[in-house]
Amino acid sequence: MLKILSLIIFFFFLNIASCFANEEIYNIKNNEVYLENYGNVLEVRENAKNISFKNGFNILAKNILTPSDFIKFSQISDFNPSELVSDYKIESEKISEIKYYAEISINFNPERVKKFFSDNDINLNIFISESYLIFPVLKKFNTLYLWDKENSWYDFLLEEYDQQSLLKLYFPKKNNMNRLKISAEQIINMNSDKMNNFINFYNKKKAIIIFLEQKFNINKNNFEIRLDAKLFSNNIFTKIKIGDNDLPIENKNSSEIDLVAKFVINELQNWWKSRIDSEELTGNSESLILISIDSEDIKKSFFIEEAILEIIGTNNAKIKELREKKTIYEISTNYSIKNINLRLESKSLRLIKAELGNNLYEVESY
Repeated sequence: MLKILSLIIFFFFLNIASCFANEEIYNIKNNEVYLENYGNVLEVRENAKNISFKNGFNILAKNILTPSDFIKFSQISDFNPSELVSDYKIESEKISEIKYYAEISINFNPERVKKFFSDNDINLNIFISESYLIFPVLKKFNTLYLWDKENSWYDFLLEEYDQQSLLKLYFPKKNNMNRLKISAEQIINMNSDKMNNFINFYNKKKAIIIFLEQKFNINKNNFEIRLDAKLFSNNIFTKIKIGDNDLPIENKNSSEIDLVAKFVINELQNWWKSRIDSEELTGNSESLILISIDSEDIKKSFFIEEAILEIIGTNNAKIKELREKKTIYEISTNYSIKNINLRLESKSLRLIKAELGNNLYEVESY
């Protein structure tokens, strides 16, 4: 009886927690608005608020939609972004006789946003990645830079990175400690041992190498830039495609590395969203799987169930059996196990096949 009561209480809090999953994505901070002050401050302020709602929703849409879905969204003209706002705050405001300036932060309502995209036949896969450690290697005039102060590539990438995006990146600091732990040469040479030691030191599991080479072509009298990006995971290096023609990017001068950094960060965001979209379905119909969760540790089982239900939805799960210290859930989903595990990465969880039962899986922390 006590166990059943605990489960009822557990599900009550779980449903509340699921409502707030990934809520930070819907908070768009410090939107800047510049307007002409034509005398009526209240009217100008109202105009600025509406402009910030529109700009903020465009930022949110770009963060959570794939490029093709964002194009589809861009073609929707008949909607009012203010109807999707939970609340907002004017962070700062400057008013002169001729100019008006404001920074406005906006909280969009997750349920209203999801309904808006659903009504417009746009799919959402709003799942935050695990934190990828970044190795930003710059080769300039035959010299390699990594943790050096002169590594402007590092600076531009960090400046362009938006912490509110779905893809989470971690930039180790430029310092002598990191310089001693791993060098740019060891990364270029794909020294797995060194990379694993460095990643483990920062409690990360995966890394992304972003290599940029800049050189001057005397014959063409311009700079040429070569880009290469790789994912390092489980001692395996996998190429990440940057744009349609990622090698080389030519006719760039040295002042445009900041634009290349903006392009690369955007491409990495799209890479993560495409990973979520790939292998999405197991087939055209839903399948049933069983997931076994250790219910002895209520706090841990709460964390696991919240992560699972965030992916498959509370309506697609039911308790099938209470077995000793295990709770067996029957899950109805059209996601593949590989795709579910990809979505669980940020929680350091994964499903593994149980010894007994063809469709029974256990949850493992890693």
